[in-house]
Amino acid sequence: MDEVNAVNEASVTNECFQFTGKAGEFFAIWIVNIALTILTLGIYSAWAKVRTNQYFYGNTFLADASFRYTANPVQILKGRIIAFVVFMAYSISTSMDPVIAGGALILLMILTPAFLVMSMAFRLRNSMYRNVRFNFDKNFKRAYFIFALPVVVIGLYIFITSQIQNFVAEDPESMATFGIALGILLLAMVLMFPWWDYMVTNFKVVHARFGTSDFKFTATTKNYYRMYFIAFVLSILIFGFAGIIVAGVIELLKSGEETGDFPVIMPFLIIFIMLPAYLWLFAYMQAKRTNLMYNNLDISGNKVQSELKTGYLLYLYITNTLAMMISLGLLMPWAKVRTARYRASVTSLNVAGDLGQYTSAQQQQQSALGEEIGEMFDMDLGF
Repeated sequence: MDEVNAVNEASVTNECFQFTGKAGEFFAIWIVNIALTILTLGIYSAWAKVRTNQYFYGNTFLADASFRYTANPVQILKGRIIAFVVFMAYSISTSMDPVIAGGALILLMILTPAFLVMSMAFRLRNSMYRNVRFNFDKNFKRAYFIFALPVVVIGLYIFITSQIQNFVAEDPESMATFGIALGILLLAMVLMFPWWDYMVTNFKVVHARFGTSDFKFTATTKNYYRMYFIAFVLSILIFGFAGIIVAGVIELLKSGEETGDFPVIMPFLIIFIMLPAYLWLFAYMQAKRTNLMYNNLDISGNKVQSELKTGYLLYLYITNTLAMMISLGLLMPWAKVRTARYRASVTSLNVAGDLGQYTSAQQQQQSALGEEIGEMFDMDLGF
């Protein structure tokens, strides 16, 4: 048994992802995309998305082979038009009779899980590596099971908040009842979010395929609740400490002789103290959540590794934000390229055996399967 394990360990190689894009190259694509999108009143945005994804996919390499994005811009445009019409119809209905608004909300809740599944399928079906296409099993029944409870809770919250003024105007005493209902719904959303995050991630992974091979997800709900609990404790400590600093500085300013500018200074003071705390927490969650997801991905014994660092992500967020502010947004391509380069540099694949032979086998099996790739109802709906 030990000899078998030693052989298996010896056959595992680590292949690192690489991103070779350059800020200047992407800037040329980005500026043309913006100009044409404005000139066409947003219609060109579908083509802009395809060009952007093709650039980032094409410059992402694994074992000297790049990924490909093959989506049809017309199909993306159709999906966006459908999504726009649906949400505009709902927005208009909210200003009408509460019964009509409620009916529209119910219809939107019914459609949302199906839209999400079609969007996931579109994204994966149009992603390729070494001529092997990724795929997604459109399990609508499972999707409705996962999304039903959160969609209902969120839908109720949106409906109550949108109609609270109408009801309270007719019956002021109902304000307390609405407050209790909203509090219960908010608590339910907070408590269920780690479970829902796990279920959605698990759904996306286990229904995805590379060629004919299924992905596996080994994380558990316990992992997600632990991650969010630690983040919750850290947020209390960080924002509590930041609050103490703000209070201390305020008292110091009040005790000074010149207090006339205090109302002007206070908002900036809160921003400069609270914003770093928020950015650190955001970077922490991004790193932990991404690492948790990728480190539990497995496809035919090939395992992904992700080593995002909170400190470096925070550095990227701060410098990217400052650069875009100073340049009035013109350095956005530079920010996106350096972020993609870092994410690729800390991501790798532990390959069990020969990756070239594995992908070749997947290509042959996929071709033999003869599956119809361009399904009519797969579309990009902006989710």
